[in-house]
Amino acid sequence: MSFTIQPGPRSGLFRAPSSKSQLHRLLILAALGRETIRIQKIDASADVTATARCLTALGAPVREDADSFTVTPFPRDAAGRLLPVSSEELKVLPCGESGATLRFMMALAGLRGANACLLREGRLTARPLAPFDAALRAHGMNVEERGANVYVSGTLRPGIWLLPGNVSSQFTSALLLTLPFAQGDSVLRVQAPVESSSYVDMTEQVLELAGAAPDKAQLAHKTGDALAWDDLFWIFGGKQASLPRELAAEGDFSAAAVFLCIGALSPQGLAVTGLSPKSRQGDMAILDILQNMGADIGASPEVVAVRHAPLKAMTLDVSQTPDLVPPLAVLAATAMGDTQFTGAGRLRLKESDRLEGTLDLLHDLGVQARVRDDVLQVHGGTIRGGSVRTRGDHRLAMAAAVAACAAQTPVTIDDADCVGKSFAGFWNAFGQLQR
Repeated sequence: MSFTIQPGPRSGLFRAPSSKSQLHRLLILAALGRETIRIQKIDASADVTATARCLTALGAPVREDADSFTVTPFPRDAAGRLLPVSSEELKVLPCGESGATLRFMMALAGLRGANACLLREGRLTARPLAPFDAALRAHGMNVEERGANVYVSGTLRPGIWLLPGNVSSQFTSALLLTLPFAQGDSVLRVQAPVESSSYVDMTEQVLELAGAAPDKAQLAHKTGDALAWDDLFWIFGGKQASLPRELAAEGDFSAAAVFLCIGALSPQGLAVTGLSPKSRQGDMAILDILQNMGADIGASPEVVAVRHAPLKAMTLDVSQTPDLVPPLAVLAATAMGDTQFTGAGRLRLKESDRLEGTLDLLHDLGVQARVRDDVLQVHGGTIRGGSVRTRGDHRLAMAAAVAACAAQTPVTIDDADCVGKSFAGFWNAFGQLQR
């Protein structure tokens, strides 16, 4: 569906939807507990629904209602050990386009000893599995890619694990979410450089809540003349997740960042509620970034308010916060000077080649920008408006909405429905803002 947005600033109040990343993790840990758990949520996303469907297929029924998920855990024996599923039956796990669902379910299927086919859609077939697949094979699993599908079988064995930290933090999180529930202890070493480490921090936070957190240290080693610091996790097996019987997922800073950027373009300002000041979400960095760019921003435990003030260009290392790049790149197009986004290479591995997609979006809007290696440079000035290509990428569609708030002419988005991947209610929330 194409959608045209009239130009001009927006103001008002926005309540952040539930954190997609936290919901993935809470659903899995609820399935690994002993009691039925109800998780309150705001809005929906196709990615989290995919995780819920996969858990149901693996033997932990999940019911999704408008405002909650109810999770019945995997069956256990009298001693509290997880009962394996029958390896004779092929479990079909529909992962949609969700990278987190795919990677987490590969490990979880191994924990359950399942013979499973993981279905991939869209660009998920192009997102990397190596060297995660090799690590799983080294610990008792069979992993095979056949066309769009991934087939796994065998039982995940605890032991000594080694992963690189610069491909996907989801590999690390997948093991942290499953190995505490295996029958045996493990050591996981994640080699530096460790990118998107905040997502691993979030995994640790949820594991702490469930009483299944690993011990963690850092191990130094030399790379040339410099020291690099690997993450080292000691994971004690045989655990049962112990979440509160009813809990609520915190607000999503990735979704909120879009509206905070809209607020930074608004003389009237915009307020966002539902965000936790104690969050470990990496995209909470949006608050400091907007302040450093010059936006008028104020925060309390209940609300974050942002109002326009003259914005200045910056150099931003986005290796830990890649999801912030599209809306911030649009904001940078209105700042004084040239903004540099360094460490942006991970954007090439997202739902689209999001680095090139962001560049195309800016060019479609009449903004001067270029990419050299892993650096995106945006020249500040004005946003013309026009028709933009999203490549079916939800983050780019949302960034186009930010652009409309500063554009000189209407902005037409070619595939507005793609926002449903992470935030089904996005356009409704945007439409409720005042012009």
